Amino acid sequence: MSRFALKIAALVVVTVVAAVAATAWLTLRETTRQVEKSVEVAWQELDDVAQEIKLHGLLRGSWDDVGTVLPALAQRLGQRVRVVLTDGTVLADTQPGTSPRQSVAVQTRPESTFVTEFEATKALNRYEIDLALGRCMQAQGVRVQVLSRNDGMPSFYTENAVPQLCLPVLGYAESTIAVRCAFDKGCVQREFAAKLATLMPPPVLVQAGAINQPQQAKVSLLPILLSTGLVALLALVVSLLISRGALRPISALVTSARRFGAGDLSGRVPEKGDLVELTRAFNAMAESLQRSREQQHNMIADIAHELRTPLANIRGYIEGVRDGVLPADDELYRSLYEEALLQQRLIDDLQDLALAEAGSLVYHMSTVDLADLLTTYRAAGVIVEAPEPVVVHADHDRLRQVVGNLVTNAQRAGAFSVTLRCRVDGLWAVVEVADNGWGIAAGQLPHVFDRFWRADNARGRETGGRGLGLAIAREIITAHRGSISVASAVGVGTTFTVRLPLQGTPIA
Repeated sequence: MSRFALKIAALVVVTVVAAVAATAWLTLRETTRQVEKSVEVAWQELDDVAQEIKLHGLLRGSWDDVGTVLPALAQRLGQRVRVVLTDGTVLADTQPGTSPRQSVAVQTRPESTFVTEFEATKALNRYEIDLALGRCMQAQGVRVQVLSRNDGMPSFYTENAVPQLCLPVLGYAESTIAVRCAFDKGCVQREFAAKLATLMPPPVLVQAGAINQPQQAKVSLLPILLSTGLVALLALVVSLLISRGALRPISALVTSARRFGAGDLSGRVPEKGDLVELTRAFNAMAESLQRSREQQHNMIADIAHELRTPLANIRGYIEGVRDGVLPADDELYRSLYEEALLQQRLIDDLQDLALAEAGSLVYHMSTVDLADLLTTYRAAGVIVEAPEPVVVHADHDRLRQVVGNLVTNAQRAGAFSVTLRCRVDGLWAVVEVADNGWGIAAGQLPHVFDRFWRADNARGRETGGRGLGLAIAREIITAHRGSISVASAVGVGTTFTVRLPLQGTPIA
């Protein structure tokens, strides 16, 4: 390396070090301010959570179900939340087993400052009215807040109008202080406290965070000795020269992202440079989005195609009757009924498929012997080979739906015989449905489980099905943590293989 090159390298090193030192000083100062501000915000957020917990307890008069509101509050706060009594008894905790880092006291029962029973009774009566009104407004979906009255008693406030249904409670009250107290301040205060115990839950502590969670670091400023404007300018120039090449792929990503926002999903980013992994991930995402859009368009077109034929038939029959071409006899009504049934079955299948793909299809899991299940299909042309029990944890009816669909498809495919086999393969239960029908071409096998796919598009819905059964079967088996595959040869036959985990098998 020449002396000039060494000088340039040394200059770059000095420039970068000086620039980093200056930037570090500015960053540390700003970070300190941000940390202090974030601490204030964290305490304010914890106070807000404590107020919501206080509102929950006051409106219910106890802490019995406070655990039901903690998960949502903990998620909003971004930390664990725990509610404990002042004696340390834990009422609810979103992360048991750890000690808290922050704590806010929630005082629910105000101290008595009343001297006479009349004052105490008046305060209690007013609180009972406020409490009934607060409960009513919350039941009507009105957002309620807790405020403190001049006499120290809590009150329930809303920025919205009071619902009409809640107006009658404004005249309701029944609390009293025993007459025997008269002007005995101590007696009044004891009676007042006893009455509050029946209306309000005891004070608690709302705690957040855990000692094993990362603490917000206290930032200390490091002394920076040399930081001049010239050095900062040189550092900026060097940084721009170095980052110019690194930012080029990012510019390409931004351009492609904008095209995506405009609806063009065909753009791709060259997979080169320092950000090759990022560009690959971006291109994979773009490919997935484009494929999803194409699948959505194809599905809409398929549904429209499937619904068009029965609707056209029904319309033709009705127009024929209207024009006097066809008689409105039993045969016509039977034809209309059959077309309506075809539409209903198609819609039912679409609904099952949508629920299955969304993970919302209901499954009633129980112990199922696959050998017994296959035996129910034994009939003319159907051979069952299940010599021993094969037990899985599954939905019996859904498995019957899958096997029934496979058997029906095999019979529709021109099979003279269908063989059902059941066996154990390691930790898996294996069910095979094999036929000697027409078979499926190799080019069609990847599409067997697609929506609206049929082995022979020329066949009608009566003989060829609606093309949704295998798609539904795949979703059902996937929900059972299993898999379904197909092997076929034209003129030889087709074999569908279903694999399910044996009962008690832990499958990740």
